[in-house]
Amino acid sequence: MTFKTFLNFTRIQTLPAALLSPIAGLLFSLWYFRSFHWLPTLFFFIGLVSINLFVSAWNNLMDYRKALDPEYKKWNIIVARKINPKLAFKICMIFLLIDLLVGLVVLFLTNLAILPIGALCFLIAVFYTYGPFAFSRFPLGELLAGLCEGFIGFFLAVYINSYDKAYFFIRFDGWKMEWTWDFAVLIPIVLVGLMCFVQNFNIMLSDNLCDLEQDVRNQRFTLPFYLKTPLSLTLFAWLYGFAALCILLAIGFGILPIWSLLMLLIALKVVPNIKKFRAKQVKSETFHLQIDNLMLFNGALALTLLLGILFRK
Repeated sequence: MTFKTFLNFTRIQTLPAALLSPIAGLLFSLWYFRSFHWLPTLFFFIGLVSINLFVSAWNNLMDYRKALDPEYKKWNIIVARKINPKLAFKICMIFLLIDLLVGLVVLFLTNLAILPIGALCFLIAVFYTYGPFAFSRFPLGELLAGLCEGFIGFFLAVYINSYDKAYFFIRFDGWKMEWTWDFAVLIPIVLVGLMCFVQNFNIMLSDNLCDLEQDVRNQRFTLPFYLKTPLSLTLFAWLYGFAALCILLAIGFGILPIWSLLMLLIALKVVPNIKKFRAKQVKSETFHLQIDNLMLFNGALALTLLLGILFRK
């Protein structure tokens, strides 16, 4: 396998989009809690890169193994680049092992409260395309993508840098365990995290809209199959409105800096992209518009948080 083939197999080009939510989470912790812990953050981002490369490679391998449509299988990267499936499997396992080891280090450096969250993401990453009941073959892809890549990526980056504030914390008194959930702190984090959830939800929704016919041929019945295209496109557009409402509420309650009002400027680009995608759902022509929107949205969130930190009164 050449290095170029390896990069294509792991879809390295998707990493910047995957890292923006956690970067925004890191900056949110600096803004909201004035807190930063460099060592667990370093390990967290190593694990984040590993699990994202694993997911991309694993999905390519599982799609190759499960493809029923001969035309689709011919264009799968395993066939197109003549990758040995055994080598592909070994690469996937190496990335998964790295993520597991790094995750244990982060857990040791922070608090046991994140163990269920990390375990959930780990299981979703493996079983999203693996097994007879793979999540990708049900109308769960959008929800899981929004949850893991969007919301949880943001939340973990916030938490790892502010765990010592004990708003989400496990303590032991002998054999007694006390698990603290401070909703006065958690709700503001959730409100901002929902913005990241929406972007990743819509990426998966737009991807599945573009692949709807092909997915049916491969017996993958995703959310657009059940909602049908018109309702799916309505949901797609309304979720952007929901994200805008979250921004305004977060600014109004002082959760985000006033600089975050600048995020509304990206509507000049985001709204035309939404209109173009609603008019035409073709993978090679319009799917990239949603990726552009995610980069714009999460990038603007990170940038305005940085401005809030730099020009804090």
